[in-house]
Amino acid sequence: MRTTVRFMDALADVAYYLAEWYLPEMTATSVDEMVAKLDAAAVAVSTEGTPVRLIVTLSVPTDEVLYGVFGAPSPDIVSQTCVRAGVPFQRISGDVGARIQPHPVAEVADSAPV
Repeated sequence: MRTTVRFMDALADVAYYLAEWYLPEMTATSVDEMVAKLDAAAVAVSTEGTPVRLIVTLSVPTDEVLYGVFGAPSPDIVSQTCVRAGVPFQRISGDVGARIQPHPVAEVADSAPV
C-alpha cells in the first residue's frame, strides 16, 4: 500500500525555517547522504500526521556549511525531523522567505538595460 502525503493541502499556515549545519569535511557524497536522511525523516514525520518538508538545501563548501529550508508548523517539528534523521542542526532561524524561480522570465531578460 502506498501512502501519499499532500503537504500543502495538509497545512494551510506553513512557516519556513532555515536550518544550518557546519560540516568541516563536506563532500558532494556526504551532502547527498545527509539530504536523503532528512527527506526520509520528513516523510516519516509527515506520514505520522505532522506535515514537514525539506524545501531546498544549499551547500557552501568554502564556508563548510549546509543550509536547509523547511516548511513546518513550528521549529520544534524541524528539530524533531533533523534529530530523527541523525543530523541535528547547529542553528535555526524562523520567518524565512525564499523565492525560487523555476525558469527565467524572457520578457524581463530581453528588456533589461544594458
